[in-house]
Amino acid sequence: MRQEACAAAREALPVESTETSTPTPDATIREGEMEGVLQVVGELGFRAASVRAVLEYSGGHRKQFYDHFESLEDCFAQAYEAWIDRLGAGLLEAAVAASGWQAGVQAGLVKLFQFAGERPAIARSLLVEVQIAGGAALAKHDEAVDRLAGLLDSVRAEIDPGEEPPEATGVFVVGGIEACVCDALAAGEANRIWDALPELMHLAVGSYLGKQAAEEAFEGASELLERDRTSLEGGSR
Repeated sequence: MRQEACAAAREALPVESTETSTPTPDATIREGEMEGVLQVVGELGFRAASVRAVLEYSGGHRKQFYDHFESLEDCFAQAYEAWIDRLGAGLLEAAVAASGWQAGVQAGLVKLFQFAGERPAIARSLLVEVQIAGGAALAKHDEAVDRLAGLLDSVRAEIDPGEEPPEATGVFVVGGIEACVCDALAAGEANRIWDALPELMHLAVGSYLGKQAAEEAFEGASELLERDRTSLEGGSR
């Protein structure tokens, strides 16, 4: 992804700064409840989740929960918005730090895979269970997909007008990536996602830049995994 496009998108995300303010005790409790609902939904499924299970995870009390949220569904929607924006910011930061569009795509995929490996239940909530939850959370999901598709599309500035891919290419590529990640998360095998890195790079790059670039991207991702897979899977842990 082009760095200037990623940087602009990162600045536009309403992610709270953790460096300039100290959260109040009440805000800390609320944050724990939001993390709890995503963890519980990821483990049990949206339909089986309950306020009781969330409070068992967060250590809070029912009155506090209903002071913060109208319902379990409201808690999930607010938690979803906060966490999908944080994940998006992390992907964009990784892309900005890379050199060039193709390297940015690969860096974003690596960051996504690391998140899924470190927080599989929350990743499942964000990518799988949101389809069942629907409502405001699903609308936020679709907004995030459109944002990432637009960032992939930033490479169009480097493609000759007569060779540009179809308008829906970005959404198609993001959908393919998400489907692959969701399959692994639904199977409870988050680390299996890494096997798909070369194929997903082939998909993303080939959809915009053609067969030769796609094959080069496939080989580059394969070499990266052969050389650094163990450290990459370790992420920031």
